This record gives sequence, C-alpha cells and structure tokens, in this order.
Amino acid sequence: MKAAGRQKLDQRAFLEQVHECRDNGYLLSSKKIGSGAFSKVYLAYATQERMRHNSKLASDLRGKRHTMVAIKIVSTAEAPAEFSRKFLPREISSLNATYKHLNVVQLYETFANSRRTYLVLELAARGDLLEHINATSAHRRCPGLEEEEARRLLWQLVSAVAHCHNSGIVHRDLKCENILLDDRGCLKLSDFGFANRSGLKNSLLSTFCGSVAYTAPEILMSKKYNGEQADLWSLGVILYAMVTGKLPFKECQPHRMLYLMRRGPTFRPGLSPECQDLIRGLLQLRPRARLALQQVATHHWMLPAAHALFCTTLCAIPEKPEKPQLQTSLDNVEPSADSDPPRSLLQLWRPQLQGTSHESASSLTPEPPGACPRQVADSAGLQLWRTETAGRRVGRSRHPLLLCSIWSVPGHYLVS
Repeated sequence: MKAAGRQKLDQRAFLEQVHECRDNGYLLSSKKIGSGAFSKVYLAYATQERMRHNSKLASDLRGKRHTMVAIKIVSTAEAPAEFSRKFLPREISSLNATYKHLNVVQLYETFANSRRTYLVLELAARGDLLEHINATSAHRRCPGLEEEEARRLLWQLVSAVAHCHNSGIVHRDLKCENILLDDRGCLKLSDFGFANRSGLKNSLLSTFCGSVAYTAPEILMSKKYNGEQADLWSLGVILYAMVTGKLPFKECQPHRMLYLMRRGPTFRPGLSPECQDLIRGLLQLRPRARLALQQVATHHWMLPAAHALFCTTLCAIPEKPEKPQLQTSLDNVEPSADSDPPRSLLQLWRPQLQGTSHESASSLTPEPPGACPRQVADSAGLQLWRTETAGRRVGRSRHPLLLCSIWSVPGHYLVS
C-alpha cells in the first residue's frame, strides 16, 4: 500500500508539473532524461506562442530546426533552505552569465511557484560523456576513445571552461557526467549547481565540493585552495578517462585516494607520449605546477585540433572588400545588433604580442572544431582495464600557428 500510495502522489505531482509547464508555454513529456537530489529533468516542447514571446528561445531553436528543450524541475519545497537560498540562485546566475557560448548549455528562461522552480534549458540529446566513453569502448572492444576524438572534445571543453572563467564563473563540479553532447555531437558543459562567481585573483577557497574521483588533492587534504587550479586537476581526470576508459584514481577513502595520487597515473600501452605528458601536466600534486588553460590549448598534443581550427578559419575568410579597412584587434570589432555568435577559444584568449606583430591572427574569428557523438549515464565508475605501463615524458611545445601566448582572466571555482 505504501508503494501504491507513493506512486499516486508521484503521478499527481507530475500532472501538476504538466499543467504548470503548459500555462507557461511548454508541453512537458513523460520522458525523464536526468535527475538530481532535488530535481528531475524532462524532455519538453516549446509552443509557437511561447517562442513568439521569447526571442532568446526562438533564435536558438530556429537554428536547431526543432522545438525540443530540457526542463529541469527543482523541488524547492523538499530541498533544504540553504539550497533554495544559495545554490539554486547561483546556478541560475551562472547560466545567465555564461549564455551564448557554443559549448555551454543555454538557459532560456525560468519560472517558479511556491513549491517548484523550472529551468528551461537547451537540450543535449546524446546524453553525457560517461556513457559515450563506455558505449564507444564496448563498440571498439578497446577501452577509451580514439585520441583524435578525445582531442576534439577536450578542445571544446577547454573553450567552455575558459569562457566560464572569463565570465567570472567557476564550475567546481567538472566531471564526465556533467559534460553532454547534442544531436550534432557538440560538447555542452552543464550542471552549474555548485557554480559560483569567482573571487579575487589570489583568494583561496575552503569548501569541499564535487566528486571525490575528480577532486584535487589539496581539497582532499582539507587545505585552502585556488579554485582555478583545482579545476585544472578535474580536466586532467576527464582527459585520462576519455583516452583510457577508466578513472586515474578510483578509491572511496580519501587517504587511499591521496596515496594513489602521489604515485601518479598509469597508462595503457599505445597511448601517445604527448597525451601522457599533457595528462601528467594537469595531474600535478602541487597546484601551481599544473598547466594553465592557455598551456593546455598550446600543448603539442593539441596541435591537430588547433590546426583544424586554423584551417577552418582560413577557408571562412571572405575576399577583401573593394575598400579594405585596417583591423588590428578583436576589441575594435563592433557586433551587429541582431547577431551575438558564441565566442570560440581563440576569441576568449587574447594574444600577448611578444616583439612581433600578430595583427592578422588577432583579427580572425574562428569557430571551434567539431566534436563527436554520444549518450547519457549515471555517476557509476568508468569501466575497463588498468595498465601499469608509464609512458616517457615529452617536452611541451607551442603551436607554430599560435606563436603568441594566450591568456585568460583568472577565476575561482568551489564556494568558500
């Protein structure tokens, strides 16, 4: 009887949600595509009337050629007061601040009542990175993704994280389950439930947040930490997971996890030395020794992705107009009133001119290279094999096409 009673309550609550969505211009389906501690995510459809009243929604869906969205329903009545007072507003604020980037999930609008808050989000139909890695591994009968695919995905992820940091937002929960792919295989950084505005440049944080398997060692040791540097550790774990099909340090106990971290990651045979070097550069025990985002983007292993981006840009450059105007910096470009394209990685980071002129490079407006398809899963551990073969270290290098060093505005992640 208890189970039957609970089922009736759930059905009644769902019908209420259907009516509330319909009153706000959305047709909620029964297909659940995600869930959290106090939330559920459903597939939904925007009505034509709603699209007429929401230009942000209409503009994005018109480009996608469908009307599907994801609606995250947060039960504020069941959630702790701190969650509703602090974390939910931060999530909404972070999504608004990072709007209009190709590799960040878009928030179209929100509406709420006394019991629930609704977040209307961009749909990423192919699910999360964790399931994609496992499905691809099973299909290939070999653990992990091909390095070429991992490289494309990492390029887009670095672009997304750089955009967040440049917008003053830190994610603090970077993991495979929070990285989605849309129906075109484009990576989307999602789940800003633990995100926050970045603090001062050198301020240290203290709150323990995120998943242990992706958490930096200084956080596990209960030390105060730099949020950006902790974020970089998580990027290293994600890259390792993509190319090996498993997590580098998988333990339930923090002290055991720290022991494994001190030993360092091990790699399967056949993984390129350059990829191993990039992973090691991110999984440094000392936070200040880790590669920065601009160093990741210009690492030798990333050259093919940067080269593809550069070639795509060259192909997209229009012929010179009859009366050319000198353009020396992206900062001098005024965007058109009716268009606000997402910024790519090279647009987020400005070149620092080091004695030579890079005017032609700084005037480019490239799009990030494409990503690869995939699907959605839960926070189970990554499947697959372990090897004890450590690869030799390779020197880091800069891309010849990106001669100038790249900078990003420092930010901090994890809430203090």
